[in-house]
Amino acid sequence: MRRAFTLVEMLVALAVFGMVSVGLFSFTAMSLRLVGRNLATNHTHEVMRISNQELLYNLHASASAFQLITFDGTTYADATPTATTDQDPFTQQYISTRANGVRFRLAAGGPYKLTVTTTSTSTSLTFDFGVGGTLPYVPEVGDKVVLPLLSREFDITAVTKVPTTGSTTGTVTISVAVGFNVDATTVGNVTTGYFYREVAYTVYNNQLRYHSNYTGAAKGNFLLVRDKVTSPKPFSVLFSSSTALSSDGLNLRLSLEFYDTNYSARTYASGATTLQAIVPPRVQPTDVISTNAS
Repeated sequence: MRRAFTLVEMLVALAVFGMVSVGLFSFTAMSLRLVGRNLATNHTHEVMRISNQELLYNLHASASAFQLITFDGTTYADATPTATTDQDPFTQQYISTRANGVRFRLAAGGPYKLTVTTTSTSTSLTFDFGVGGTLPYVPEVGDKVVLPLLSREFDITAVTKVPTTGSTTGTVTISVAVGFNVDATTVGNVTTGYFYREVAYTVYNNQLRYHSNYTGAAKGNFLLVRDKVTSPKPFSVLFSSSTALSSDGLNLRLSLEFYDTNYSARTYASGATTLQAIVPPRVQPTDVISTNAS
């Protein structure tokens, strides 16, 4: 006699098969989701790490104190930080009011040799800007020149002779008299100058922007460092107390959040990454005392 499955046996087998199938499907779906979330997180972390290496490097290399700035879509302006009662969890110092930008100075060129003797009343300085037949730096109005031998710094108000590769000497006009008689012609006498340029980082329209020349009309030009930035005001400075009247501007607090909308559209919540850091300049005291700009 031929044997066959009874209806009850088939129903039981079908139920067991269905439960196993649902379990396998749920496991597969969960595994795919976890893999997707890990990919989203790793992608966001990698993009943030690469795009912010230059940001952190430049902030650490600041040769001046940090000055907070604001940008409203039309105008750049300095922001006066004031202490708040909000404390930084890492340093226990008090966080200032936030801003969407920060400016500071970076070394742009030097040391360059002073080639023309000055008097104490001279307001012109002439340097040889050539380096091995090249011209790595050309001074601009708004830059600063520091003469370490004299322990003095000056704003450059005009470039009366622009150096070229064919004629590497250039002359700049400084804001005040040099104050010393500098002999640049006697053999063995060497006086050098270092040049510093104003740069800035701003956040606007969900973009982290780098302004490689934050002087005059050039301050509106920028390079895109990172998009999808969701922190509207990530920059602040630290105060020693909540009632402090001023800050030295030597410790910048950075709090940036990035949210990758390409991944968040797939409901991967871990597509967000936050960068928090306290950034002091490498040089303290700073090379350039003032951060003033035109």
